[in-house]
Amino acid sequence: MDKERILFVDLGSDYGGVETYLRRLCSMLSPYCEGFALLSLPKLAEQLRAQGVRVVCIPLLGPRWLKGLRLLLSFVIVPYMLLRYRVRTVQVNGFFESLLLGPLRLAGCKAIFTMHIPFETDLYSWFRNPERYFPRLLSKLSLRFASRVVCVSETIGDIARTILPREKVTVIANWVETPAVVDFSLAKTQRPKLLFVGRLEQYKGAQFILEAMQQIPEASLLVVGDGSYRPQLEQWANQLDVEFAGFQNDPAPFYEQSTVFINPSMGPEGLPLVSLEAMAHGVPCLFSDLPVHREISLDGNAAALFQCGNSDDLAQQLKGLLANSSLRERYSRAARQLVENKYSAKAAAGRYVQAFGLS
Repeated sequence: MDKERILFVDLGSDYGGVETYLRRLCSMLSPYCEGFALLSLPKLAEQLRAQGVRVVCIPLLGPRWLKGLRLLLSFVIVPYMLLRYRVRTVQVNGFFESLLLGPLRLAGCKAIFTMHIPFETDLYSWFRNPERYFPRLLSKLSLRFASRVVCVSETIGDIARTILPREKVTVIANWVETPAVVDFSLAKTQRPKLLFVGRLEQYKGAQFILEAMQQIPEASLLVVGDGSYRPQLEQWANQLDVEFAGFQNDPAPFYEQSTVFINPSMGPEGLPLVSLEAMAHGVPCLFSDLPVHREISLDGNAAALFQCGNSDDLAQQLKGLLANSSLRERYSRAARQLVENKYSAKAAAGRYVQAFGLS
């Protein structure tokens, strides 16, 4: 019996959490289906080809407005791939990409949309921020055509249920690989090592760590990631003990060497993979109190929380963590246990097989 054939679509311009999710999803489903993909990132295309996925890569990178052109091309390429490879199930990621849902259903396909972040149409003005407002609005309207919407957290699921019938919405939390062995001894280094991993954009909030470090001169910070906000961050970090490591394919060694991991994001966030990765490695974590961070920390039981956007509160919470090794160890153990129980590949695999009808 032939395996189910699934086409995965992601036309994003930057490598981030969505692309990591898609790579892991293709790997997870590979025993159950034959994978095909329409992408725009050569790096992601190379990774999926190495996993045995047949990939068509649209070679159009550059300014964000080019994503509209990539979308137009996808309306030609997707029908070709459906016919050429006899694909009947399509998994779609992204606001612009959700415009494919209606045509896919008209073509008789099962169309599964993964909702990664909130729409937040109320935060943007249609005349001041049309490039942000209209893709989100159109995506919100297109969602009704999906056969099923998979949400990466309960926080996102609650939003989707305000738009769609509950039976169309499935929450399958993001997942991460858990290291086989974790050292919970948390031996205190002479100089506390803080860690930030993520895209260097203003909304990710790394600037709040730099502000908080003015009150904690004994701490050093390693920043792993890249983005348009990096030059400003480097300028502000000039007098501090901060190292910018750039984008790293495998951040695991950095988690293992850090004293505290900090995710100060202001959102929007669906379920940040870097937060789960740090928890899986048993690193004591300090998160901004976004709804999704409250969700994955069990409201502050598996990670410390600070008021989003408040660098003074971040500094106070961080001081408390650095001064209390037993508190850090408690967070470390609770985080690792939570990831094993709820956010592991094993926990997600069965639910995805069911959602895609592969069982």
